[in-house]
Amino acid sequence: MATRRGARRLASAWGVRTAAAVTAALVTCLSVPAGAVGILPPDSPPGNIPMSSSDYLTSIDTARGDEGVGPMNVAEDTVATLPVSEQMFIVLNEERIDRGLPPIAYMSAQLDAAAQLGVASASDPAIPATLSGGSPVSWGGSIWAGGLSSVFGADYYWMYSDGLGGPQDPSTNEDCTAQDPSGCWGHRDIILHQFASCGSAAPTLVMGAAYSATASPGGSIAALVVGTCGAPPTDVTLSWPQVVASVLAPPHVIGIATLPDGAGYWEAESDGTVAAFGAATYYGSVAGVSLNSPIVGITATPDGGGYWLVASDGGVFAFGDGPFYGSTGSLHLTAPIVGMAATSDGDGYWLVASDGGVFTFGDAPFRGSMGGRVLNRPVVGMAADPATDGYWLVGSDGGVFSFGAPFFGSTGSIELARPIVGIEPLSNGLGYRFEASDGGVFCFGQAEFAGSMGGRVLAAPVVGMAAGGTADAYWLVAADGGIFSFGQAQYYGRITN
Repeated sequence: MATRRGARRLASAWGVRTAAAVTAALVTCLSVPAGAVGILPPDSPPGNIPMSSSDYLTSIDTARGDEGVGPMNVAEDTVATLPVSEQMFIVLNEERIDRGLPPIAYMSAQLDAAAQLGVASASDPAIPATLSGGSPVSWGGSIWAGGLSSVFGADYYWMYSDGLGGPQDPSTNEDCTAQDPSGCWGHRDIILHQFASCGSAAPTLVMGAAYSATASPGGSIAALVVGTCGAPPTDVTLSWPQVVASVLAPPHVIGIATLPDGAGYWEAESDGTVAAFGAATYYGSVAGVSLNSPIVGITATPDGGGYWLVASDGGVFAFGDGPFYGSTGSLHLTAPIVGMAATSDGDGYWLVASDGGVFTFGDAPFRGSMGGRVLNRPVVGMAADPATDGYWLVGSDGGVFSFGAPFFGSTGSIELARPIVGIEPLSNGLGYRFEASDGGVFCFGQAEFAGSMGGRVLAAPVVGMAAGGTADAYWLVAADGGIFSFGQAQYYGRITN
């Protein structure tokens, strides 16, 4: 496989090769948006990431997890039914939006044709000076891969094996050598490029892609992405909203909330579906409602008589005796909301964003935040201290930030097998646990360890945890709805799709 990247006008051409090939082009300087997630240009991963599986998407999701970025929101079997050009549109946009970058808005027939010429010549597609309709191209980049028939394979090599590697993991990037490392991670830089603004407006991003099974041994894949401050092209073949509405993966479980005595729990899915188990009562959901953003969390009221759902844009949906005190659904956020916690009396709640920003509603006091500070890894969860009405934030590396609450420890200085995905407090506030995506559990303060799923093969990653009625009782929940109970926690059932 070989990879190569080339650039037009303000950028130079780069190249990459192995058994397959990839190329890419880049124009203009790079910048990092506020509240971004993962490693973004001009930063690069510390080294190539070996494949964790023979399946490319599994390897991609593992590598993303190492950056604190969640799995791709794609159903591999569904994507495989689409034309390769549309597959590339989905995969490149997933890499961008999951790191806080704006999506590529359109595909165009003109750029698809340019990509087709690139695959035919096994080289970077040429970037046009203007789009159909006449809008000038201000910035552009092109990438090419040879020896591959899989879009996920091309993405893996472009994004996660584009730098210098050791003897067991040689680089696929022809322009990345120990003698001249300037071309390392060039494909990744193009895919994650932050295009310059058009004054006070955002640029319009457009791409094209193509594939040939015969132009290069093993297959030839190419794509190009351009930006314009003018109008969209007149030959649009596909838009990102169309993909979001019709192609992306089906809903998945995002969290669990429990009754205070541990006699039941609720599971919630990204589309707002809620299911109740044990003694937990179903109070409603937003399933079937057209949401602006997916649901990312569920929080029970202190008495267990209701719950709140929160979406990634900060929209809050209240059910049962959970009062609505406000949301950030109408605000422009610099980073997505990733968690929610309720005050001890249930008369308020906090929301936390991935950049550590904290938003308070009702009687929830503001004790501080990490908003505006440089984080080693993004914040992935929040827990309230019932003893002080302070709170803890946890990053994907297990770093803990305490605000008005005691610090009991963290894994911030430990190399983890998989990223942390959430935090749960003890009911007395004298400790907390957090969980990793592989089901590993870490206990601090008086929190007791009663077992974990670490080291076991899981059908889906763990996405959340909830505490039971005793110090050694807790549940883990996976994205497929699987429930794992430990200590005195009882299993009451699960969502099945």
